[in-house]
Amino acid sequence: MANLVKFASGLGLGALLLTAACATSPSGTPEDTAERRARLAAVSLLPDCADAETVTGELTPRIPDCRMTARPSRLLLSLKSDPADQQIFGPSGFLTVSVIDRRGALIGEFSEITNGEYAYPSFQDVNGDGLDDLIIPRATDAVNRVHSLWLQQEAGDFVHVGEVTGSEVTWASRGYVAAIRQTGAADWETGYYRVLAGKLEQVALTRSTGVRAPGRNDPCDIVEIAPGLHPQRFCPRR
Repeated sequence: MANLVKFASGLGLGALLLTAACATSPSGTPEDTAERRARLAAVSLLPDCADAETVTGELTPRIPDCRMTARPSRLLLSLKSDPADQQIFGPSGFLTVSVIDRRGALIGEFSEITNGEYAYPSFQDVNGDGLDDLIIPRATDAVNRVHSLWLQQEAGDFVHVGEVTGSEVTWASRGYVAAIRQTGAADWETGYYRVLAGKLEQVALTRSTGVRAPGRNDPCDIVEIAPGLHPQRFCPRR
């Protein structure tokens, strides 16, 4: 318990410094340089989000203020969340992500509403461009979770491209995002997605049955498929 209190105290100091560092000033002035340095110093005081997760567990009523580092750009992401409030359909919260570059300049800020307890965001290279993309669990109170996808851009910042729902999601499956959804006691659908024209689009949908989630080589039926794609890429021959 003493370690947890000490940990929480450190988070409060980091959040206070980050708030103080966010005052605006004209670009290129000594004040601007000092602001950037203060912002970097404040974020560096925050614990890594992976370390915070070991303290709170996978699901938590609140994600402590923490930081993530995107590869290979080394962009710094700081996370701040409101405590999850109990609503009619369960707890709901608000997660805000701030992005700064290696010089401490604030690049962007975005937020997501979470239904259910918070689950920590993670990085995956979803579109194969070598950049870490951000996945934010946005609904955690059901068998099929909702995941919001933000793609890292070459020039910096992150752009929202869509959402995926599933009980199991593979973010790099033979060039696709594969989301398995449980639709009944022994019924499953698997949606396959690609990022097309800046949006996450479903390109195939399969259906299968069984007491467990379907594996890669389990038989299935094609429900929908985009033109030019071969069905056997998604459903093996029975």
